[in-house]
Amino acid sequence: MRKLLAVVILVLFVALAYAAEVSDEVTFKSAGPVPSGFTFWTFYWSMPEINPDTTLQYVVLQPDGKEYFRYTIGGKRQTGQNMRSDFSKDFAGGDPKVFYGKEIIFKFIVNKGKIKFPESPPFRFEFRNTVKAVKQ
Repeated sequence: MRKLLAVVILVLFVALAYAAEVSDEVTFKSAGPVPSGFTFWTFYWSMPEINPDTTLQYVVLQPDGKEYFRYTIGGKRQTGQNMRSDFSKDFAGGDPKVFYGKEIIFKFIVNKGKIKFPESPPFRFEFRNTVKAVKQ
């Protein structure tokens, strides 16, 4: 019984600690499955409206729910500022094959206040293949 009580207390402590760091969280997903065969991809997005002294985190999740990439933006960024996140196997994230034919899920998280996106957020994906130069 003591072990069970200790586990319950630990779980509550972790949940409360997480809740204290997250004030608001907004989750989006791609409109449908993404194509297959790409070697790198780019996510274009705009800064949401947030409190000036807020830290924003942007998290990409793999289809199985595991974290693929996390980026923290500190300091003041202008609402509506165009942003770009590039992903490839050797740069940010992991092997892009995890997304072939699947949806991409991404979250925005703040530690204070709320996150406000426009009704139709200006999000866009580009999927490309690497081209290697061949010396002749």
